[in-house]
Amino acid sequence: MHTQAVTLSRFDKQVILEQLRYIEVERPLSRDAGEIDLEHAKHNNFEDHLWQRARHLVDNNDLWSSLGHAARLARHIGILAIVIAAVLGGLGSVYAITDNHTINIYWLLLVLLGFNLFSILLWLVGITLNLGGLTAGILARMTRWQPRLLENKSTSVTRAADHAWLACHYSGTVGKWQLSKITHQLWLTYLLAGLAVLVLLLMARQYDFVWGTTLLTDATFMKLTDILGAPLQVLGFATPNADTVLNTRIGAAQALTAAYRYAWAQFLLGSLLCYGIVPRILLWCWTLLMRSVARRHFTLDYYLPYYIHLRQQLMPMAGHGQIVDADTSPPLVAEKIDISPVHHVLPEQTKWVSVELDEDIPWPPESITTTNDLGQVTDRDSLARVLEVLKTHPAPVIAVAVAAGRSPDRGVQRTIATLMSTSEQRWLVLLQPREHKPVSTTRLTAWYRLAEACQVPADHVISTSMA
Repeated sequence: MHTQAVTLSRFDKQVILEQLRYIEVERPLSRDAGEIDLEHAKHNNFEDHLWQRARHLVDNNDLWSSLGHAARLARHIGILAIVIAAVLGGLGSVYAITDNHTINIYWLLLVLLGFNLFSILLWLVGITLNLGGLTAGILARMTRWQPRLLENKSTSVTRAADHAWLACHYSGTVGKWQLSKITHQLWLTYLLAGLAVLVLLLMARQYDFVWGTTLLTDATFMKLTDILGAPLQVLGFATPNADTVLNTRIGAAQALTAAYRYAWAQFLLGSLLCYGIVPRILLWCWTLLMRSVARRHFTLDYYLPYYIHLRQQLMPMAGHGQIVDADTSPPLVAEKIDISPVHHVLPEQTKWVSVELDEDIPWPPESITTTNDLGQVTDRDSLARVLEVLKTHPAPVIAVAVAAGRSPDRGVQRTIATLMSTSEQRWLVLLQPREHKPVSTTRLTAWYRLAEACQVPADHVISTSMA
């Protein structure tokens, strides 16, 4: 049996839980080793139960390799993307050198810095307006497309695990900062490679520096050089003066001296560091921090039917209730509903109210006393009566019972939200008659979303059925 030696963070554990959900939706897993000793883990929360179950399932089904497939593939693609970015950065520096001994200063700055600065501006706009297309970048999105091209070579389990891994890492807030980190990392690689190639070229050969323009004036380039050079002088870099700028225009008669070349070389290297590499390093570090924060705040959607079902199995407080006949001998009593198992889960002071139950679900159940029963809401008048009672005698704990087979439309949601608005503890009980066919997953999902919208905790949603 394989065990994971590496200590996993909370986010990593949640990714594994989500991968198991994707897998189990497609095919059942062997659960013999996934049974949990509830007595031993009775003090754990729901996530602890899920993780304990997940470890057993992964070990029992030998899934560690499948669960790590997407991460390994992402690392390989990341290395390939970094290599491509480095090659492009090096080629950019080489391409900007017009011939064997001349470097066009501002053309080189445009190649290495112009598109980089434009990318930063687009990214800032994307972050501000929360636009995913601008915060991710084309190179970063390529890391998401590649697994889809290779998924036909994977098993169904691996494919499901890969999709879950991608969904956790590249969607939502975590995905925004993950893709932003990749974008800054690739641009930083591009700039560092360009700088390295440029330094090697300047060390190995002697170059003259020139600039040229067709539409702009000489004064424009002198002003631009002064603006760009001001921060560089503060940092200790040499910068060209006005005479140097004029004498290095293409076609100038004066030959460049070593001092001119040194000033321009310092200006180029300083500009790459100050306006390209340093901002990217700062943004990269910021996105790393924000990604870490996003991962710490990452939560799974526990209102999905899969997790609700597991909660009802694993957590005693959310055990799957059963509506049982109170007494099977007298026919009249047999038609009554007894929700004692569910009733015992809730606090004694719980106030009960039902909303638009089906005709085959009588109300109230025998296990609920008249003191705790607020009645059934079927129209505006009955709703007003219940609200009047709640206004006079507020209910700290309220349980709303509904027919699970009915569609939870907006009117039902408004009614339930109104009934629960003054209660500190809220419960939603989904009732289903004995002879009805099981409620579909889509219908249950709709009820769970209603519970979420009404601020009912996931472990306070109880599904019940007749025995």
